[in-house]
Amino acid sequence: MGLLTKGVLTYDPKKVVVVFGTSTITGFAEDEMITIAPHGEGFSKYVGADGEVARAIDPNDTFTITFHLAYTSKSNTYLSKVHNADRVTGSFLMPLMIKDLSGDTLFSAEQAWVTNWPESTRGRGIETNEWEIETGRVLNPIIGGND
Repeated sequence: MGLLTKGVLTYDPKKVVVVFGTSTITGFAEDEMITIAPHGEGFSKYVGADGEVARAIDPNDTFTITFHLAYTSKSNTYLSKVHNADRVTGSFLMPLMIKDLSGDTLFSAEQAWVTNWPESTRGRGIETNEWEIETGRVLNPIIGGND
């Protein structure tokens, strides 16, 4: 029997690249890496008493991105420094790009910022810090599949 590769799709988490400001974010947690959550409702539907249907486009095209990083990740230090500097100067709105090199996902924002420090505890094992990043307007994000 020959090798069949048609129809088999592959996701490689090592090929998900995240660049925030001037740094590539690394050291993700073992289960979750990144969460991309929209703020807007997309489309809302309206149905009148006579059955006429209309829809409205929510203009909110901002997102919350969560980086799930292991405590040992050097990116924790980078994000802490960025947040500290932003609190002092108010001028650390930085670009954010998330790209899956093994697929079609491409998400980018011209302006993004760290909202706060993560809740952090220490214990026997390596746990996770969850860093929330807010974005300004995000145009044409692609939450895609894989090759």
